[in-house]
Amino acid sequence: MPELSEKLDRFTALLLSQAAAENERTMQELKEKHDAALSSAEDQILLEAYTYIHGEVSRIRSEQGRKVSRHLLESKQALYRRREEIAGEVFSLVRERIGAFTATPAYADQLRVRLQEAAAQLERAEDLVLYLRSADLSLGGQLREALPGRSLDIRPGPFALGGLILESASLHLRLDASYDTAMEELSGHFASLVGLSLAAPADEIPEEGGAQA
Repeated sequence: MPELSEKLDRFTALLLSQAAAENERTMQELKEKHDAALSSAEDQILLEAYTYIHGEVSRIRSEQGRKVSRHLLESKQALYRRREEIAGEVFSLVRERIGAFTATPAYADQLRVRLQEAAAQLERAEDLVLYLRSADLSLGGQLREALPGRSLDIRPGPFALGGLILESASLHLRLDASYDTAMEELSGHFASLVGLSLAAPADEIPEEGGAQA
């Protein structure tokens, strides 16, 4: 009987040892599965966080890019409007200055010089036609005296600021010394024109380059 009891004890100990080992193995497998699941969940969370952050960065960059583009466009439009305003202000000042000059005796003197210069370029013409603005037709007698011995037909011209146009149909030449044409030609240089307009007094309007063919 003692031997049987010892055998039972050993058998029981063996079963308990195996059970403990199986339990430890099971717990280890559960731990590994838990760790793997936890790692997978962490990876998923990190991936989602990265995706979200990357998307937000792209959205912010795109939004900022649109804001910058819109700001640049608005700045260009404002600059263009201001440039147009300045151009209008400049030419308004020039017109005022021209208007003041044409009301002085110096204007008639300038017309006479311009006419003589233009007529010198049409020396062989016998059919000179002088165009003046309507307000200057009263100066016709003085201007005829500037070209003694030459026939001169005076007519109202298609311009309003001042100056003159001289033409010869026989020579097929037309010399334009009107202020209106000079203003058009100087439209791209209004900045320098402002400097001239503000620097010179009203009765000393600068020459615009003489008669032109």
